[in-house]
Amino acid sequence: MTARTAPSLRGLELRYALVLVLVDAGRPISVAELARALERRGFRIAGRPGKVISDALRWEVRRGRVDRVGLDRYRRGRLARSTLHRMRHRIAGLGHPCPGLGLDSDAA
Repeated sequence: MTARTAPSLRGLELRYALVLVLVDAGRPISVAELARALERRGFRIAGRPGKVISDALRWEVRRGRVDRVGLDRYRRGRLARSTLHRMRHRIAGLGHPCPGLGLDSDAA
């Protein structure tokens, strides 16, 4: 999938995809790692990825779904199972062929 045909994530879908990557990672990861994880799955981020991702994660930090553990590093926060299910369902509904959003290509 080329950069032109890759779905561009923004808003709610971007926030959900980022939280899912953090959940699947199971460890704190950097903004650069988050950007690479989304790119490997065929998504693209419009604008400066570092700024766009940081802005999106700020929203999730305020809600407690993501914890900031240092400069440029985030990890999963408190997340209800029903919210996680809704996030996975929303991202799957984008029609993207990728089964998982973790850091490993075989993660589901």
